Amino acid sequence: MGMAYGWLLIATAPVVTELPPVEVVAAPVLQEERILDNGAEVSELTRSQLSAINAQDLQSALRQVPGVTISRYSAVGSYGGGQGGAVFVRGLGVSRPGGELRVYSDGAPRESGVWSHPLMDANPVDFAEKVRVIKTPHPGLLAGTFAAVETETRRRATPGFEGETNLEYGRYNTLIGSVAAGGREGALDAYAGGAYKRSDGHRAHSAAWMDNAFFRIGWEFSDWARIAFIYTRTDSEVEDPGPKGSTSPKYDRFDLSSDLYNVRFDLQREEIEGYSLVYFEHGDVAWHKDHLVDGVASSPAGDADTTWLDIGTRHRYVVHYSDCWRSTFAGELARDGGHTDSTRYSDNRRISGYKGEFFSMSGYGDLARDFGLGEKWTLTPAVGARYYYHNRYDGEFAPAGSLVLDYDKKMSLFVQSSRAVHYPGVYTRALAADFAKNSLEAETLDSISAGVQAKFAEERQIKCSFFRNSIGERITRTVNRYINEGDVDMHGVEVSSVWRVTGDWKLYGGATFTRAENCRASRVPEWAFTAASVWRICDWLRWTLDGQYIGSMYAYSVRNAIADTEAAEKLDDGFLFNTRLSLPLESFSRQQGEIYLSVENFTNRHYEYYPGYPIGGAMWFVGCRLVF
Repeated sequence: MGMAYGWLLIATAPVVTELPPVEVVAAPVLQEERILDNGAEVSELTRSQLSAINAQDLQSALRQVPGVTISRYSAVGSYGGGQGGAVFVRGLGVSRPGGELRVYSDGAPRESGVWSHPLMDANPVDFAEKVRVIKTPHPGLLAGTFAAVETETRRRATPGFEGETNLEYGRYNTLIGSVAAGGREGALDAYAGGAYKRSDGHRAHSAAWMDNAFFRIGWEFSDWARIAFIYTRTDSEVEDPGPKGSTSPKYDRFDLSSDLYNVRFDLQREEIEGYSLVYFEHGDVAWHKDHLVDGVASSPAGDADTTWLDIGTRHRYVVHYSDCWRSTFAGELARDGGHTDSTRYSDNRRISGYKGEFFSMSGYGDLARDFGLGEKWTLTPAVGARYYYHNRYDGEFAPAGSLVLDYDKKMSLFVQSSRAVHYPGVYTRALAADFAKNSLEAETLDSISAGVQAKFAEERQIKCSFFRNSIGERITRTVNRYINEGDVDMHGVEVSSVWRVTGDWKLYGGATFTRAENCRASRVPEWAFTAASVWRICDWLRWTLDGQYIGSMYAYSVRNAIADTEAAEKLDDGFLFNTRLSLPLESFSRQQGEIYLSVENFTNRHYEYYPGYPIGGAMWFVGCRLVF
């Protein structure tokens, strides 16, 4: 899953003509939705969209993306990894025993090597330049997962220096601040930043705080090759208020710390482009619990402490043999593992625990060709496959094929079929039924999608896609603990559109229909609608408005065979609206930046993303951002 970075060449000339500044209103919610030449569907946001919706985390950043549902307790922090903060793409996401969705930071996967799913607080967006959602489980882009979210951190690509500070205060004594600065001198570039967030929460025992730090230093060997070292540190403490109406918890709190070290090499030439990286992540969780066994009131209070260490390397290159022939080669090696220990408070005795480490590797290759059909039409068939090796489980084969018909970069029709593979993690094997420990198999996802995307000049764009996902050998929890038992089939339709009414006003709309055919799948509302507007009312006032309708859906955090019956709680449908008013400082001073008022859920809807956990009504923020 490579990332293309732009290069700006500056040339001097004897005559310089100054032109008045021209500002184009950025696309609302999404920068763009793309269909890649292998038929994969990707949605992308940039720093401007993250600011326009006042995104504090991945959940709020992606709340308007068609096909994406989220779980969120409050404005700051995510409790645990399954329900207190999560992202789901077409019904695939963070659900024990291990998530089908991965989160990447500059290409490095970020997840607990024990639980094999991401933790939202370990994936901040404070220093993100771009955020991408990869909806298609294409083996040429993804390995070991069914869907993905990727963040690309900031980098100064042109000579000079830049900086930004942001400070805001909100309801429930919420304080958010960040500072970041970067520069480039010759071949050397560097960037660094820090962020802090805290909130008392809207209910008793729902306080949270987060610290994030980021550092990057890079060196450009030439105009087509560069290397960078990227470090990210996250710390957080988030309390669980418990289901509404129940007794407030005494201990329930999720403490997280993680360090990610990433060395990345990028290559961008006419005949070959891609990247290689080596990553190292260490993380710790101290989960303070009123009951060590979830849902069992008679279990003792104690700590569930988890430590993990993930090491790996990823590579992906596209080789162009000619103007029409090309191949993609990708490979991954990963060592994931760690240990968990549960200790009760009454006598400080360890009552349970497990540990382990897994080694996996995979390789991918494909072949694609562009066929010119007339002056402006291009037909691109592609076929490829990935093979997986795992030290505990059987090897798996993941083929893919696609056909994309493009008209002058203005309209694309596509159809693709692919398979994805997700291996059980340490947690899953430890809690599997005794008879199934040596017979567990990887979960597989067979995906078929087709659609069209059209661009009508710069004023209007529309995209429509149809998809069908079939999960086989799904691991579910039964009375015999975890076994390969379930199958899930889902199909759906997604539509999105962008319309620039004027240069100062832009609209966005999206709709998603999804249906699970053979079970009550979690996080799959049958209908969901999104809409947004970005309007520069005048030189000194900008207004962003976004809203969504979420249809009724089932929501649970554990894949449970019993969840097909009474255990699967259904959430009511609801409308949520958010708005943001911004006063650009440059409209009345020489300072760049803005003063803003942002309100989430301004209609004060008491909606639940998870049963028993209503959001805190209207949430307002007042802030100031300075840009240097």
